[in-house]
Amino acid sequence: MCGIVGIYLKNKKLSKDLGKYLTGMMEGMATRGPDSAGFAIYSNNKKSKEYKYSICLLNNFSFSAFKKIITKKFKKLKLKQHSDHVIITSEENPKKLLYFISSELKNVSLVGYGKSIEIFKQVGNPREVIKNFQLDKFSGTHAIGHTRMATESAITTNGSHPYSTGQDECLVHNGSLSNHNNLRRNLIKQGQTFGSQNDTEVAAGYISNSL
Repeated sequence: MCGIVGIYLKNKKLSKDLGKYLTGMMEGMATRGPDSAGFAIYSNNKKSKEYKYSICLLNNFSFSAFKKIITKKFKKLKLKQHSDHVIITSEENPKKLLYFISSELKNVSLVGYGKSIEIFKQVGNPREVIKNFQLDKFSGTHAIGHTRMATESAITTNGSHPYSTGQDECLVHNGSLSNHNNLRRNLIKQGQTFGSQNDTEVAAGYISNSL
């Protein structure tokens, strides 16, 4: 089965080492989920008008090509690349940016967004994924991580955890949902979209659709 870890730092002095602590915890869970791994990092965002968007570049879509397209449409953006992920920071209206990403950028996947959350996930052994994202260099207040052994869907980035359930929220899950196909069909009828056949994504869709 899969592995789940979480950490919440009450001592603010330790926030700079959050990534180091989470690295050790996820490495300890590597054998529980050798197929892929992901994690969500939370930090205090003092600039309350700014939103952060976690983007995964798909199909070898280059960072430079992505940057050219997104900055042509939105001028005041900050972009930071982490392996095949990009964190966009912007004061732009979230509805406008989210619509543009979903409608105009076919070679990217929105992993999550909010004022304090950053989400990263990737196929591969958790130890390699951790290295690719340089997790040990991250700081923050709390975090959650997941190592996956695929049972319900293909081994893909979209099939990996965490799944966003709304602004500044995400879900990881261990086990399987027996009725996820029925739930998926009902949610699709209600306008929900899915990027994988993963049962956990259905649970995330159910939560976000219920809020």
